[in-house]
Amino acid sequence: MRWCASIPTIAALLAARPAAAEPLAEVSARIGAGLAAGGGAGRSTLRGSPVVATFDGAYAINAEPYVWGFAGLVLETYDRTGVGLEGGLAVPVGHRGRARLGARSLVRPYTLHGALVGASWCWPAASLRGCVDVEADLYVAGTDLPKKTAIAQLVVAIGVSFDVW
Repeated sequence: MRWCASIPTIAALLAARPAAAEPLAEVSARIGAGLAAGGGAGRSTLRGSPVVATFDGAYAINAEPYVWGFAGLVLETYDRTGVGLEGGLAVPVGHRGRARLGARSLVRPYTLHGALVGASWCWPAASLRGCVDVEADLYVAGTDLPKKTAIAQLVVAIGVSFDVW
């Protein structure tokens, strides 16, 4: 009869899923658009931002707490076309979120240099996840900026992320 008492325990152990570990490396792709604001010398403008596509790779540089370093390629198109690079750090926020902080430089055919801060929320589905991303960029230097001006962008993007390792 004692074996009957252990059946619920065995069933619970078999049904329990192991805790999901954070990935050590991942790749992501996003595309989005939003609003851009710029100005200086007493003038300002507000318009649609370029369509921004990013292709990033991230690697865990610390495991407790998790911190990922990321780097990738940035493509801007629509009314301002450019190619550049981005890089920085990402940390988990809650169970499904990530916060990012880094730098971005567009290098061709003009230059823009600045900072980015962003947050992602992903739907977990095995190693492939669909994500929604909100990102703010602030460009403060480059050949595409008149002196004493800056461009700020707020971009909402959708994308996918998948674990490599």
